[in-house]
Amino acid sequence: MAEILGIGCSHAPMILNPPEEWTRMRERIMSRVPNYEPPPELMVDRGGDDWLSAHRENQGRLAKAFGVLHDRLHGFAPDVVMIIGDDQAENYQSDNLPVFALYTGSEVEAYPFHRPSARVNLWNGAPDTRYSFHCPSAFAVALRDHLILDGIDITSSTVLRGWKYGLPHAHINPMLFLDPDGKLPLLPLFVNCYGEEAGPGYPPRPTARRSYDLGRAIRRFLDTRDERFAVIASSSWSHSFLTHRFGGVKFDLEFDRRNLELLRQGRGSELARLTPEDIYLSGDHEFLNWIVALGILGDRPAEIVETLDAQSQISFKVFCLWD
Repeated sequence: MAEILGIGCSHAPMILNPPEEWTRMRERIMSRVPNYEPPPELMVDRGGDDWLSAHRENQGRLAKAFGVLHDRLHGFAPDVVMIIGDDQAENYQSDNLPVFALYTGSEVEAYPFHRPSARVNLWNGAPDTRYSFHCPSAFAVALRDHLILDGIDITSSTVLRGWKYGLPHAHINPMLFLDPDGKLPLLPLFVNCYGEEAGPGYPPRPTARRSYDLGRAIRRFLDTRDERFAVIASSSWSHSFLTHRFGGVKFDLEFDRRNLELLRQGRGSELARLTPEDIYLSGDHEFLNWIVALGILGDRPAEIVETLDAQSQISFKVFCLWD
């Protein structure tokens, strides 16, 4: 039976930027919302410097949280690191739109600073900076075959060809903090979290129940293995610009705090009951990445390392561990 470590973290684009860039990033993202008006909750920590002090404090908390996760991950010394994220019309485009996809290639690369929004970054990295990871191909193929025979119709890819930048930001952004040198075998899993909201022709996102079922099927495979296995759930939770309950102007803090308490208590399986409407209204589309991980981990209490809950963050960010 495999030993399993669980990690939950954010991949929000702004985590790559110094705090001096965060207000500009937020304004750019919120410009997507028609007739956007800042909600009163956003002004709470504005201060006299247009959120700069708050952003510096939150960036420090974020970096410290990633440091805790990094040390626990490398102390665990996993044989396989599965990172669960979503591809937002990056590699998977109109000609190939899987609900779930597993990467079965032997290596993968990423260029996290190619986006204009990442040109000013914490690493002073140039747009052509490349990060490389080796991947556990034989393990991934065995997992894929098990999932199909276990009733999970999953897609697999040996290469990423939809664009020239390799891993999407949901996967590479956390790895810049957790394993930038590519020391650990990386196994990317893709979930179509955004569904129809990702663009024309996209199929609906999977249900929370099906996402959890995928995680349970992965766990059944792991129970036949003896590797040390780490799973990383990569996403923020409720996103301001996706929270239809509030017209896309603020994230659903009450909803997320309620779900956070379920994780703290080791009742993650209850989140499989979330309906498509729950997820749509709360802007928690990417929370499906976490629900897959919860299926793998089972009902184990989470150690909450940090939460960033200010509306200036654009999304509710959670950092946690399951030992």
